[in-house]
Amino acid sequence: MKTKKLVTVTVLASSLILGSMTAARADDSTPSPTPSPVVTTTNSVYAAQLAAYKIALTQYKVAMLTIEISYRATMRKYWSDWSAAVKAYETSWQATLANFQALKAAYEAKVAPLETARQSAIDSADAAFLAAVAANNSQASEEAALTAHQNAVQAANSAYKTAVAALGAAPVRPTKPADLVKPPVPVKPAGPTKPVAPVKPVADPTKPGKGPKDTKKS
Repeated sequence: MKTKKLVTVTVLASSLILGSMTAARADDSTPSPTPSPVVTTTNSVYAAQLAAYKIALTQYKVAMLTIEISYRATMRKYWSDWSAAVKAYETSWQATLANFQALKAAYEAKVAPLETARQSAIDSADAAFLAAVAANNSQASEEAALTAHQNAVQAANSAYKTAVAALGAAPVRPTKPADLVKPPVPVKPAGPTKPVAPVKPVADPTKPGKGPKDTKKS
């Protein structure tokens, strides 16, 4: 009886040991998850990036200065052209106006003696009328004096108008042209995108000699 119990206990113990070993083997056969790779920038890669950045930065500065110089030249030409256009406009208008003034002066110079002759004829008619009515005359003689004065004035005016018409049409003041329309100001070209400096690598604290200094006293 004791022998049977001993055998049973031995079998159970063996089963437990085999089960534990099988479970351990099953756990060992499960693959461990692969950690994600950590991207790090080495000093050599950073040096190459920094060199490329410096080249790109120089090219950027050159491009920006070239744009600035070109734009200044464009603006100088813009203002120069506009000033020249305004000057030409005013010069042309002043020349037209001066020509009108000259024609007007010449016309008025021709009209002046005609006006003088008309006024002289009227003055003579006035003097004759006053002389006629100065004496105490009859109504008939006064009416005759009025009629003579009226006819003399009409004749003077008619002669004046005929002479002026023979001169031709009087000069007409010209109309000033419409103001110049200022062209739009040139727009400054956009520059290239400024390059971004690379990020300097940080020392890995997990590597030997890279960790924090031990401040613990011995």
